[in-house]
Amino acid sequence: MNSTSPVGGSVDARPRDIRVLLVEDDAADAVLVTELFADVGEISHVVHVQSLAEAEPRLREADCVLLDMNLPDAVGLGALARLLAVEGHPAVVVLTGDVDETRGRAAVAAGAEDYLIKGRVDGQLLTRAVQYAVERRHAERLATQLHQARVHEQENRRLGRGLLPTPLLQDATVAVTTRYEPGRRQLLLGGDFYDTIETDDGTLHVIIGDVSGHGPDEAAVGVSLRIAWRTLILAGVPAGHVLPVLDRVLVTERHDATLFTTVAMVSVSADRRHADLYLAGHPPPLLIDGTTPAPLPDHALGVPLGVQVGTTWAAVDVPLPPDWALLLYTDGLIEARNAAGELLWTDGLLNLLSPTLAEAGRDWQTRPDTVLDSLLTKVDALAPIRGDDRALALLTSASTSQGAAAATISAHPQDGPERRTLRHRYAPDPGACGQVRRDVRSFLARWQVDEDTVEDALLVVSELASNAVDHARTPFGLTATLTPGNLLVEVTDGSPAEPRLQPFDARAERGRGLQMVQGLSSGWSFRREGAGKTVSADVTVAAMNLDP
Repeated sequence: MNSTSPVGGSVDARPRDIRVLLVEDDAADAVLVTELFADVGEISHVVHVQSLAEAEPRLREADCVLLDMNLPDAVGLGALARLLAVEGHPAVVVLTGDVDETRGRAAVAAGAEDYLIKGRVDGQLLTRAVQYAVERRHAERLATQLHQARVHEQENRRLGRGLLPTPLLQDATVAVTTRYEPGRRQLLLGGDFYDTIETDDGTLHVIIGDVSGHGPDEAAVGVSLRIAWRTLILAGVPAGHVLPVLDRVLVTERHDATLFTTVAMVSVSADRRHADLYLAGHPPPLLIDGTTPAPLPDHALGVPLGVQVGTTWAAVDVPLPPDWALLLYTDGLIEARNAAGELLWTDGLLNLLSPTLAEAGRDWQTRPDTVLDSLLTKVDALAPIRGDDRALALLTSASTSQGAAAATISAHPQDGPERRTLRHRYAPDPGACGQVRRDVRSFLARWQVDEDTVEDALLVVSELASNAVDHARTPFGLTATLTPGNLLVEVTDGSPAEPRLQPFDARAERGRGLQMVQGLSSGWSFRREGAGKTVSADVTVAAMNLDP
């Protein structure tokens, strides 16, 4: 029989070891504060210093600062301002000897969590004030993390629309699987871009490019080039004339005369038997014959765009085998370094891709996402030092994989007119979380769920899936159920370990995933499922359309 926890899940109720930094120049007052804490016995870690100068180096070791407003080196709100200016500062409770509470209220208005008047404090009040201040500071940090997560998700969507668009394909036997990863932590805008278009005559055109540098200016240039390329292809401009026009667009749009862009462009014939390859300073794509990858010829490699106006780029005719695939990538993939500083390069990429394809088997094209994720995992393990963005576009046969994807996001026969369900199983590997996010995004997009809800849902499902991969380490299942006004997300794994909402610990780098789930959802819970468990969360849906 299954047991279910209350909404909100299990909370670890062990006592919290709160560290207090007492900044007080009066020795008698310092002794009194220590004794008041000792009377209650819930806070025992108290460090006493007599000046703000002594306190500042110790701020990272404290959860809460008890700050006297009259110190030898700082008086009044100036002392508080110095503390609050320190990034990641702990909670602050102000101590004032004023009978008038005006200065205490002013301190709270300036950013302190609370204030206490000396002579009017007992042990219970002091302990409770510190505990509440720590929790309030924790709540502020969590709110900031949630806001940053939402901002990052919004930036990813903008990036997806501008640099990484939806392919325009009519041929159901061709699919494009893509990956984009920024080179620096928290950097969501880069200059890598790609696009895929099939024209009315059946020709398949693919481009991947890398604008030199990082940041929003380079991203804007990348968007301009990507849109210009799509416009030229749709307008019927011959492939051989496209890169010279992009060269002129780059020179016109760039903010820095030294900015350049490398590009690889492939035009696959309508009969899919040969392709024309154009290289402008870019590493050659890999042609995959069955499970054997090899680089395309680069003897016609030309200079990057933006180096010399008036340059033309020659095409190289490449015969295609019956069972072909193409992997296009930017140099951020092959310029990753290992601990010894050695670059991966194309040879290293081939040495990783060959066994990856062999492990996946002859039918790997039905699972291109798994192959790409496995490849990137191996690249990161071998050459983890990376400073540049990396983008990949894998062209494969999609005759089987498209049907599998459609089955994943379709309505199930047992669903009623106001109920839509997604069900899927995943292996506990590093690429699973990315696939979960993609599956949920496709599912929600099909039923026209509003973007704000999509952002929240992706963060929630990502945290639950990460817990299954990192902690349960068993195959896990996802069930997402849409009903009017609500999305229920359920992740089932094979571990009996109970999920715990961890207490606040300013020193912890992990363990806050369920805090985020609780903040984004209307409620979460778990229940036993045989030898394992199911963790579920409800996300409020602002807008949706369940009409088929």
